[in-house]
Amino acid sequence: MKARYIDLEGSTVEEALMKYLNEHSLELSEIRYKVLQLPSRGAPAKVRIFLDTEDFDVIDEVAREFLHRLGVKGGVDIDVDEYGRYYVNFDIKELDNTLIGHQGQTLRAINHVLSAIINRKKPNIKVQFDIAHYRRRRVKRAINKAIAILKLMEAQGKTEMAYDAPIQSDEVEAVRRFLKKRGYTMERLKIKGRRIKSRTGEPVYIIRKLTEEELQKEMERAKAKESASKETESQTES
Repeated sequence: MKARYIDLEGSTVEEALMKYLNEHSLELSEIRYKVLQLPSRGAPAKVRIFLDTEDFDVIDEVAREFLHRLGVKGGVDIDVDEYGRYYVNFDIKELDNTLIGHQGQTLRAINHVLSAIINRKKPNIKVQFDIAHYRRRRVKRAINKAIAILKLMEAQGKTEMAYDAPIQSDEVEAVRRFLKKRGYTMERLKIKGRRIKSRTGEPVYIIRKLTEEELQKEMERAKAKESASKETESQTES
């Protein structure tokens, strides 16, 4: 998979940035970066260099236009993970709760609209918008719940157990990625082929240990994906 960023260290932020600029013969205006850590008490400065400046600029333009149309001032923080998914957090203190909405409903609508605008400008950019890190906090809480269930499963010698807490679709995907690395998965509870819902109408999920056959398929799928990614990069370079 094509790398989307590189993290560098230095005694100062400037030194960390200069390592990359000098190596690639670039000017500061030609790169996009964020400061991960300022130097303090012997700890180095850390910066993240975004390797796809076009993706970054498209996302940044849409995010700032959104704030402009709202008529508010706020911060826009952009990051990207190792899977190439961008994460954009808005810091709009006077409107945080309003734009998040009940159980994040307004935020999900905002995310849908802004993602569509971005992909119209440049297709296949994976991006998630957040406000005051609301979604990230929910994902962290969901993963912590999954960790507790894994420990309980291990203690009781079980291979599957119900995830007994409300969870939204984007949180399910995050928990699945977390569990996959540990040989588990999260899936809808089915009885006689029918998907089960709670009394309040929400989907019911279980955490299940992957079988040896499923683990083998996951490994083969990962290798095939990596091979396809390398081939695509090779064709792009040529």
